[in-house]
Amino acid sequence: MGGELHPGGEATTRRALELIGVRPGDRLLDVASGTGTSALLAAREYGCLVAGLEYGEGTVADAQRAADAAGLCDRVGFIVGDAEALPFEGAQFDAVLCECSLCVFEDKPRALAEIRRVLRPGGRLALSDVVVDRSGLPAELDGALARVACIGEALPVDGCMELLSDAGLHPGRVERRDEDAAELAERVHDRLRAARILGLDSAPGSPVAIEDAVELAAAACDAIARGALGYAIFNARR
Repeated sequence: MGGELHPGGEATTRRALELIGVRPGDRLLDVASGTGTSALLAAREYGCLVAGLEYGEGTVADAQRAADAAGLCDRVGFIVGDAEALPFEGAQFDAVLCECSLCVFEDKPRALAEIRRVLRPGGRLALSDVVVDRSGLPAELDGALARVACIGEALPVDGCMELLSDAGLHPGRVERRDEDAAELAERVHDRLRAARILGLDSAPGSPVAIEDAVELAAAACDAIARGALGYAIFNARR
């Protein structure tokens, strides 16, 4: 995907941070921070003090090296940890960012309860994720393979709002980013078709056979066009 790990890339990250009014000096937690792209953006462009949490040790090491190379090691740090058991004391953060990750958390209520716990009173959450209308999904996007594409455990918009409320958070505005999802899905589909032409047996970095991956991407493009699949930014306040 050319380094773009979620629909809209950095533009969507900026919009998420704007929706929760991130300010210079804010203590921001990036849950499931991956290689650190969003954490570095927040520190560089918004003046935040950022803690990035990611499950994989190798990914955390790569993210910290990127922070050091960018000269941001005094404002950004990364730690290995589990979103469902955050290794922080309560009320430590002014804001939390969580991108394209809730859909893969095994215990979503627990993860959101942990996010609420580490937010100070009045703290803000920006959550962006895949959203679905399961009644409109084709069978190939509602089975085991769909988990590879972050669709298998994705929720409808109302389901995300309910989870936020049940966790003791107060949901605010929901901003749909379906056009960004469509653009990313089309790019993925094109690259997978190119990989098939080149004779690759599986999608790069994926255990899925190339034919299955192409079909999955095509079905995702169609589902987005029909409104059964999309992407959204949620914000909430403790």
